[in-house]
Amino acid sequence: MDAYDQAVAHHRAGRTDAALAAARLAAASAPGDPLTHNLLAVCLISAQQADEGLQVLLKAVRQWPEHEGLVTNLAIGLYNAGDQKAAWHYLRHLVVLNPASAAAFDRLGALSLTWRGDREGATRLADRAARLAPNDKTIRINQSLAWAPHDLERTIRALDAAIALNPDDPHPYVQRAGALLRQGQVYAALHPLRRALRLNPGHEDAGRHALRCQRYHTASQSAAARGPGPGDGLLLRGPFSTSSGYAHMGRRYIQTLRKQGVPMQVVGVFGHETWGEEPLEAPVGSKAAINIMVPLAVEPIPGLTTILYSMFEGPRISKSWARQSLSADLVIVPTESSRIAWASQGYPEDRIRVCPLGVDAEPAAAEAPALTLVTSAGRRVDSYRHRFLNVSDAIPRKNLDGVLRVWLRTTRRDDDAVLILKPGKGGTESARRHLQAIVRQTQAHVGRSFAEAAPIVLIDQPLSEAEMTGLFRTANYYWSLSHGEGWDLPLSKAGAMGLGLIAPAHSAYLDYLDARFARMIPCGIGPAHLPYSREPWEPFFGLDWWEPDEDAAASILSDIIRGRDSELPDAAAHLLDNFTWNQAALKLRRILADAGLLRH
Repeated sequence: MDAYDQAVAHHRAGRTDAALAAARLAAASAPGDPLTHNLLAVCLISAQQADEGLQVLLKAVRQWPEHEGLVTNLAIGLYNAGDQKAAWHYLRHLVVLNPASAAAFDRLGALSLTWRGDREGATRLADRAARLAPNDKTIRINQSLAWAPHDLERTIRALDAAIALNPDDPHPYVQRAGALLRQGQVYAALHPLRRALRLNPGHEDAGRHALRCQRYHTASQSAAARGPGPGDGLLLRGPFSTSSGYAHMGRRYIQTLRKQGVPMQVVGVFGHETWGEEPLEAPVGSKAAINIMVPLAVEPIPGLTTILYSMFEGPRISKSWARQSLSADLVIVPTESSRIAWASQGYPEDRIRVCPLGVDAEPAAAEAPALTLVTSAGRRVDSYRHRFLNVSDAIPRKNLDGVLRVWLRTTRRDDDAVLILKPGKGGTESARRHLQAIVRQTQAHVGRSFAEAAPIVLIDQPLSEAEMTGLFRTANYYWSLSHGEGWDLPLSKAGAMGLGLIAPAHSAYLDYLDARFARMIPCGIGPAHLPYSREPWEPFFGLDWWEPDEDAAASILSDIIRGRDSELPDAAAHLLDNFTWNQAALKLRRILADAGLLRH
């Protein structure tokens, strides 16, 4: 038996180390045989040496670009490693080599959905994979995911096929229940959930779904018991236990409505929610269910009016959002910009209401001191005259690449200025990779090194609420160059705390800012692409966003740093007088009362 056959035998028997040793010998003995390189790569990946295995495959595919086995393993290996762009390229090459490759179409469909955001393309690819391999349970489940944003009936049919192929797997039953809940079929959803829990009594998602069904049932009974007319309280549903913007918005409403004495039932997306005073889980005779979330996650409750309280950061929502929004009887948005975004995709304008959010001056953390920060050179941040702050998730929409471009173009190393960057919640590997990539790309694009610009201080760890307030106190300006905002909680908080504001003249900013209260950056509109790329950004596939004028932004920063603009306007009084959470809650209550859903 030669080394190649030995490697195959060891690999099939699960003897990883022996298989790898034999595969290395086989590849060295027959360097001109693509099969030996293919086998070596497979053994490397099996031995948890995926990086080396992928390098072997890349080198081999460059030598034998038409070898289907090599291209297949490379494409799937890149897909499993999370290199989405390269996986997309080689999977497209694979379907040319083998138009009957169900695995290639399946993974292309998944990437089209989760990486590119092309939901219509994802359905075509997923359907092709299902036609090629109709008896593959995993492909059927992926087909259901591709159809979920568009057509829940087709989603359910794909899951039914997956269940028929493997009736003992609880996962498709849970997925089917989730699709039924999004259709408002609470009682029908119980049947697949019971089956899933019989198969796996500890299935976490099945338990969560079942808990929501129970709460929806009690809310429906409570509403029916009150009879016709407005409700006595409110049911709020959302991701309240997470760190997302929707969760923050929901918690603020819960805190404020509680102070106003409004009875509430709260249903968390992720199961049991813990509150500081009482559970807030008992039914309260609500006639409306307010879903504080994106449209794709709304779950209508029988007997209650379905309300979607959401927002969007671009000029118009996607077709899938528009389609799913139709399941809501009323859409509430915080800004005129979001109202236009829904109306521009055909959602009935007479079913849209505008209810601005509040701003956070954080009086509970009023005593939080400014954080002590230092630059990489050891100079204290508070010793700089001009201290600019930007708090943004490290995602393309926040346009951190634009912030870095303007800073690099505008500032010099000896300027009395510093930029403080806080990338969202901080501490995530994806955020670090995003920032590292755009730092490299920005230096190449501008033709300067950041060592030549004024310093940047990166705060790359999670901070408590008090520490966040302290972070805001380290700065005297807040600067956004975002491509679009539904509200922008950090900027509005900064303005309420007295920082000078620099903001793009678009989306939510126009609802609470103008030239009296901030330096406004002119904007155009363009396609939503990844930084330094023509690739679409997944949540905005096929959509536009706003493009802030970077020359105008550079001029504003330069005027401030050089002393030509000595004092920015103060937005604090304007924001605190007109955009409080108390006002937001009262406005929400008026909207519901006028719709006959809540007692005045």
